[in-house]
Amino acid sequence: MKKRICFVLAVDGGLTYSTLPIGLRSQERLKEFFSKDYDVSLNYLRDKEQVDYLIVPRQLAPFIDEKKLPIIEVPSNLFVIKDYQGIKEIIDHYFEQEVN
Repeated sequence: MKKRICFVLAVDGGLTYSTLPIGLRSQERLKEFFSKDYDVSLNYLRDKEQVDYLIVPRQLAPFIDEKKLPIIEVPSNLFVIKDYQGIKEIIDHYFEQEVN
């Protein structure tokens, strides 16, 4: 069974939203790239009850993890430059460490 992950690319800061400068097309490419190995969501608010892990860009505004899910922090610049393989290596490393 694939691990269920959610990329948190926008955060509700109360008065404003904080987002990464990633267009909709890039978000779909991100989802397509990771869907080979994981069950992927890009919508935390809609899918927080169905995911097991959160992928949060490190420089994003503070994020309240209502479900207390494990958070895998990834440098936000990897999202901006679309280094999906670099992001995947960080996620895979996290899961390898979790097993050991």
